Amino acid sequence: MTVGLVLSGGGARGDFQVGAVRYLYERNIRPAIIAGTSVGAINAIKLTEGEGNGSDATRGLRGLIGIWRELKTSEDMWREEQWLGTIQNSEILKFLNASAGHQLGTVGLGVAKLALGPIGWAWVAYDLAKVVSSIEELERELGKVVNGQARSLYNLNPILEKLNDPAKLDLNKVRQSGIQMRLGVVGLESGALRYVTESGNLLERGSAAYVQSGPMLAPECAPIATKIRELELAKSNLQAQLRTAATGDKAALVEQIRDLNNQITHQNGLLASCSLNHPPRTSPLSVSLVQGTLASASIPLAFPPVKLGGENYVDGGVREIIPIQAAIEAGATEIYAVLASDSSMDPARSAIGGHLLPSFDPGVANVGDIINRATSDIMANEIVLNEVEPHNGWSPGVNVTIIQPDNDIHDIMTIDPGLIDIRMAHGYMRADDTYQARQADAARYRQLAEQYSRDRHTILIYETRHAIWKLEYAANGYQLKYDSNGRPIHPAPRMEASLQAMREVRSLKNLLRDLVRERQQKGGYVPSEAESWWTTWERHPWTPDRDLWLPSGPVAEGNDMQPGEVLAFDRGLHSPNGAYSLVYQADGNLVLYKISRIITGNAPQCQPIATEIEHLQISLRNLQAQLATAGPREKPELLAQIREVNNQINEKKSALSACHATYPPPTTVQRQAVWATGTGAPAGVCIMQRDGNLAIYDEGSRLRWSSNMGGNPGSRLVVQDDGKIVIYRPDGRAVWTKQG
Repeated sequence: MTVGLVLSGGGARGDFQVGAVRYLYERNIRPAIIAGTSVGAINAIKLTEGEGNGSDATRGLRGLIGIWRELKTSEDMWREEQWLGTIQNSEILKFLNASAGHQLGTVGLGVAKLALGPIGWAWVAYDLAKVVSSIEELERELGKVVNGQARSLYNLNPILEKLNDPAKLDLNKVRQSGIQMRLGVVGLESGALRYVTESGNLLERGSAAYVQSGPMLAPECAPIATKIRELELAKSNLQAQLRTAATGDKAALVEQIRDLNNQITHQNGLLASCSLNHPPRTSPLSVSLVQGTLASASIPLAFPPVKLGGENYVDGGVREIIPIQAAIEAGATEIYAVLASDSSMDPARSAIGGHLLPSFDPGVANVGDIINRATSDIMANEIVLNEVEPHNGWSPGVNVTIIQPDNDIHDIMTIDPGLIDIRMAHGYMRADDTYQARQADAARYRQLAEQYSRDRHTILIYETRHAIWKLEYAANGYQLKYDSNGRPIHPAPRMEASLQAMREVRSLKNLLRDLVRERQQKGGYVPSEAESWWTTWERHPWTPDRDLWLPSGPVAEGNDMQPGEVLAFDRGLHSPNGAYSLVYQADGNLVLYKISRIITGNAPQCQPIATEIEHLQISLRNLQAQLATAGPREKPELLAQIREVNNQINEKKSALSACHATYPPPTTVQRQAVWATGTGAPAGVCIMQRDGNLAIYDEGSRLRWSSNMGGNPGSRLVVQDDGKIVIYRPDGRAVWTKQG
């Protein structure tokens, strides 16, 4: 069994392939043959380096993953050609960009339209004429497109730079790994589909070496060829004179032309005889691996053709979207073919306006819309189906497993780090579903793979991460906006961070965690880093300025906060004497309160004693009133009675105190705020960080306040009896104090 890996075209959607290949490699499915076209060629040449002993993180698959994860925006893969910036009409510019961004296989939509000849040109001209102010403007703007210098809308210079960087691609390893490589290219002059090999040779279909003449003629014959060219030039000059000559001069010119024709015929005979005796030397064409890869990635209209030998070459997807047959011809018998794009039919849209077409009834769609639907959508879909499911099946003894995404969340020109990660993970899970389905039922594995993707939440995980990626913009204070081609605009405009978006992100992250765990329980695999999908932000071209989740830790109790502890809402720290409380409130404020307790009555068990005391106090007041008016003889007795009542009162008070110890009296607690952070905001968390900093974060993970005591690891906070809040270092030294 010889394993082959085949990678289709698909532009920026090649990220899906990286995840799928990762899964296969982790199952120890390693190819002896790798074939690719377009972005599949770029992935293929890096994979052809091989994995070596696995210690080199820049080699093969690991290096390929690293390259994809370095991409931040579309400018890391392609750049606009300079002339495109001279197009001033926004509608024409929109049309050109849209043409490059759609596929006919991997060919731009505009190529399909204009290839229709006069009808295509008439349609394009008619629709564009509606969006320009004058015929002169239309002529001026389109003149920039057809002036012969504009060969494409964009260039692949960023990719070329990476291919030429030895740290990113080791061509010696490509040549020496022992892996056969086939990169599909199409010659514009001949129209032939050919393949660049790992050694830089060019092969025809059927694996025959492409032979291009070296020197056109042997040295012995070169003077004859030179003579013929001189005669042809002279003849051309005479023919030009003949067209404008006066009637009387034409006969002489015709006679001279006839004489030159005779000389040319004679020289051609000499040349033929010379060529028989001295045949031209021929040799297989060998090309630069870098240029061959670039040619395979050059989607017509989007990117310029690449010169290989005597021809200009473009993306092999013009003729073959996924080069499965090339892998078979190279000797592969167990083939894993990874398509970068979903081949299902999208809803029909107007080619120029871009709006959805509910039908193709008269008055709804024009002839251009019909042509566009038939060529760009239906024909392209049929090409893919025919290549992955040929009518006569594959050669005997050959097994082909197709791995393909469920749907596409970005077009072939969009580069975004978060979308790359999401698509790579989707490729990994889809490869898992497909591989397990193939193992379970080879005859109907594709239907079974779809069932696995539904049951094991492959699609739902993919879509949930995409929804989270969108919401994370607003949660971090960025606007997610798209250009006229549906690609995210970078740099993203700023806005006020949305707390509601943050709440939704956290909710979806929790859902995502549950979906992944359910997938694993049902036998599905996920990449090793899957836990990061719900514990951290997705990646973006911008850097988040806050954490996804609020800090967490054990709840502080008593009168201090140890490193890593948090304050629960409205459950404060209290000084040992109970006179002060430090409370983190639901409004986001951290407040120190002075506590006053006022007794408001007695417990029912103690009330009779209190009543007796009140009666005795009334009696005491009466005796004291009598004493004030008594004569000398009555006073001693009254004084004795007063002393007795006082003794009784004291005894009852002692009894009441003893009763209060058993049955505490009801009290009213009065709190007076004596210090606050003033951080009113939706409450998040108050934490004694391990670096010694007391910090408050709002619900949106934004830092609202801190003691600025970072750099004192292991410190703790204490609420003291004297009303001070103090942060103490482990050595006992106070580094921060607030006085209530």
